[in-house]
This record gives sequence, C-alpha cells and structure tokens, in this order.
Amino acid sequence: MATVVNPPTYRKCFFAQLHGLSGTLAKLVDEKIYFFHQESGDLREVTSYDGLVILGECGLAMAAYILDEMHGGAAKIACSRAHLEVR
Repeated sequence: MATVVNPPTYRKCFFAQLHGLSGTLAKLVDEKIYFFHQESGDLREVTSYDGLVILGECGLAMAAYILDEMHGGAAKIACSRAHLEVR
C-alpha cells in the first residue's frame, strides 16, 4: 500500500489598510496576526480590528515574498540557516 504524503499548508497573506497605512496581514508561526508596512519595514501585531480594512488575498508568490520580508529578507534567511555537511 502506498504512503500518501500530506501536502504542505501555505500561509495566506492579505492586502490591508490599518489606520490609513497600506500593507499586508499574515499569521506567523506564533499564531498571532501581524500587519506589515513594506515601505517602512514596520511589523506590528494586530491587537484591535478598529481601523483595519482587509482588501483581498495576495497570490502565493507574493505571500512568500512578504513572509520573507517579515522575517528580515531572503538574504538574512539564507545566511541564518544551519548548513549541514553532505556525508
């Protein structure tokens, strides 16, 4: 009998506005919802939904890019990973 692999779950990101600032919403690993303002790099936890307008879902590629930026950018992620030796 063949083993069926569970597909990975992809995180969703949404375009949003928080108090007039345009950015994106995402739920990170700690299960909290964060608003990310790309121009300033500001990342803040959403504690109140007052002033929050969700505009629509980001595509998969854009969501991956946004999540990388929320974690410090692709270069930081690549340089901070533990590189294991091939044996």
